[in-house]
Amino acid sequence: MDKLTKFVKEQSLQRSERSARAEEQAVQWLVELGGRGPKAAADFGFASQVANLTKDHNDEVAAAALRTLGDFGPEGAKHMGAVASGLNRSPEVCIAAAVALAEFGPQALGYGDTLAMCLERTRDENAKAAVLAALGAVGAEQHAGLCAKYLEDSSVAVSAAACQALGRLGSAGAADAPRIAEKLADPSKRFAAVTALGYLGTETVKRNMSQIVSCLKDKDSLTRQAAATTLGVASDAVLAGGDATSIVALLKDPNPGTRCAAALALGKLGAVSSAAEVAELLGDNAEDASESHLTVGGGALRSAAALRRPKCAALASLGLMKSEKHLPLLSGALRDKSYEVRLSALEALMQVGHAAAKYSTSIMSVMEDDVYLVRLKACQTIAAIGATDVMDNLPDLFQDEAPSVRQAALDALATNSDIGKKYSSQVFKCITDEYGCVRAAAMRCLASMESVGQCYASTIAGELSSQDPESRAAACETLGKLGDYGAAFTEEMEVCQHDEIPMVREAAAHALVTWRI
Repeated sequence: MDKLTKFVKEQSLQRSERSARAEEQAVQWLVELGGRGPKAAADFGFASQVANLTKDHNDEVAAAALRTLGDFGPEGAKHMGAVASGLNRSPEVCIAAAVALAEFGPQALGYGDTLAMCLERTRDENAKAAVLAALGAVGAEQHAGLCAKYLEDSSVAVSAAACQALGRLGSAGAADAPRIAEKLADPSKRFAAVTALGYLGTETVKRNMSQIVSCLKDKDSLTRQAAATTLGVASDAVLAGGDATSIVALLKDPNPGTRCAAALALGKLGAVSSAAEVAELLGDNAEDASESHLTVGGGALRSAAALRRPKCAALASLGLMKSEKHLPLLSGALRDKSYEVRLSALEALMQVGHAAAKYSTSIMSVMEDDVYLVRLKACQTIAAIGATDVMDNLPDLFQDEAPSVRQAALDALATNSDIGKKYSSQVFKCITDEYGCVRAAAMRCLASMESVGQCYASTIAGELSSQDPESRAAACETLGKLGDYGAAFTEEMEVCQHDEIPMVREAAAHALVTWRI
């Protein structure tokens, strides 16, 4: 994050003469900033600097800045005026502004009229689609009639966006539900239509049940997923009306993608009575490769495992059902040769919750998995289900090659102070880790050990001057929990109140207040 801080603070991105490389670099850093999300925006305080870049004369930089503010969530919403001004620029910038306002949701309702004027003014179909989507997302009910005008637009993107906008407008868009349902017959608009019907609520879903169930067989994986989610909106009606039977039948469909969608739908419906039929897919090793051509050359991200692999979909479904009866099967899936299946099994165990703790020994086998994502999820699962009998194995991961795994192991150990105390010396060594996130996790873990953690107060205080802001913030937070041992560093903590990073200042202020109480 130091490089990122330096870039935002020191680069002059509004010079009249600027090389293409500088602009590309600006966009690159903005994308990285946005990827860090709302928490990072609040912790590091970059929203104001990014907001300044929305005025950049280069459309690509301005659009990237607007998208980043949208990714910042509540922090970005503090600059809605700057975002809305982008609606008056080129289509590229207008689209980014509309998408950002949509991310802010109802907070941006005050710009509903501005969006409506932009919709009628712009001639670019992609901009129209983005603005329509934003009108729905912000909840501009007063413009439901305007959105409905575009349902029959010649542009697929615009017509689909109108569907979704009306869906998001709830009761204000309900009058157009029959017109939206008609779009289910058009493959190019089916995703938008089935998503919109879900937003319009139980009664609308009930009236279009058979068409929505048929969407579980769609060629597009995202449409199948949307259909499963929409059916879940009316779970009581589906189960009571016997429509679950037709979904169960799809578990035998020749297309693996359809089998996945059916399993997910039953999980979202909470159809526990169909758990046995879903569990049969745990022996299904097929994979839907129909969309693999889209990922060639990085043209698109691969769809989620639960949309491609029936086995993963079954695990996700049983997890959603919290089917304790099938815990032995969920545990057994941890031995599968596919890492995606092993990941899905861990996620399912987490969904079931504490009842899964009696199968915790099976998690030990994946704590040494070749795939770091599995090792990471194993740590998280141990913490989530309260698997105390295997927590003694967590310190083995403190030396893992992946910093995210080291962090997860420390965070998991912090959930049980009695066990954590036995390994305080190993945890202490992690304060020297090269990654700030790991050092921060180590300090949080020591803080969870009560009196044992107090022995390390002076070393933790040394992190107050760390170059890594996450480590400084964690040091402030940890010392605040160590009572008089932490309060011995009051002067150093007062200096941290003037730190350039918001999360450090906030952690320091909270610690000082704690000591004074």
